[in-house]
Amino acid sequence: MAKCGGCGQFMSGEVARCNGCSGVYHRRCVALPRTGAIAVTWQCPECRKNLATDNKAETPVRGRPMDLPAAEHPSSEDPTSAGRIVLETTEDLTRDIMAELRAFRDNLRSINKDMQLFRADIADIRSTLRDCQENVVRLEDRMVALEGRQSSAPLDSSVNDIIAKLRQDLNDRDQELLCNDVEIANLPETNGENPVHLAVQIGLKLGVKLDERDIVSAERVGARRLVAMDAAGPVPRPRLLAVRLVRRDLREEVLSSARARRGATSAGLGLPAPSQPFYVNERLTAQNRLLFRKAREAGQHHGWKFVWTKRGRTLARNKPGDKAYVIRCEADVDRIFGPQLQ
Repeated sequence: MAKCGGCGQFMSGEVARCNGCSGVYHRRCVALPRTGAIAVTWQCPECRKNLATDNKAETPVRGRPMDLPAAEHPSSEDPTSAGRIVLETTEDLTRDIMAELRAFRDNLRSINKDMQLFRADIADIRSTLRDCQENVVRLEDRMVALEGRQSSAPLDSSVNDIIAKLRQDLNDRDQELLCNDVEIANLPETNGENPVHLAVQIGLKLGVKLDERDIVSAERVGARRLVAMDAAGPVPRPRLLAVRLVRRDLREEVLSSARARRGATSAGLGLPAPSQPFYVNERLTAQNRLLFRKAREAGQHHGWKFVWTKRGRTLARNKPGDKAYVIRCEADVDRIFGPQLQ
């Protein structure tokens, strides 16, 4: 550490540097103000005394003492106190820097450990995704193979036969549940009507005495459909009236009377609508109803005289005295009547 060229003490704080000899001085030793900037061309008294002068008094090296705080007066009793202060300050700074470095090193270790865990998690995720991708590829390959096998090889005929038989069994079971039911078509429908009372009146119309206790249920089924337009607006087609009777023999009696009185109308039933013929038939499942319609269309096309239903089965006879054929599926329609209409 540099010493003052005037007092010989170690320098502390701001110093004055000579432009000539590069010596350093305390401000008080060369009579400079305590504050303010020092000119770059400033020279110490030793350098200035060698310059040509005009017989002015030389400035002494030690100037007049100035009032300085006690902390700025160098200690004349212990010349090494400034060195000890600098050493202690340096040690304190060193300890602080070392503590900061240790904390920084610990943080780096923690970050490094977290990064290792993060890399391990990323590796696990990549491995899982790779396994999932392989599984998806295997599943796609299996699906392609199954689709190719299904398209190349037709379904076993025995399987088709089993499926058809199961469907037929289900349909027969559903038809058996309707063994006591009849349906009345083209009967005018009015708001607030009593279906049970209508069924009793129709029975009387057909010559069958029915009591309300003979009827399990009676209701309109199906959706309302529009069939014509008149001045008053669209005319809805009456829905079917489904009637369930308590006994099968009673149902057979109603159907037999309806066949004997074919062409019976709604006159005398107390309905506000104009009189029109109604029809009483067996109630069929949706599959049997569709089969009966196709058989009737095929019979009309090929000139067959009789196509009817009995106990849920569709039957056909070409002309009186011929054999009656039972139609159980659409294949029977093609087999009995010939190819269907296109």
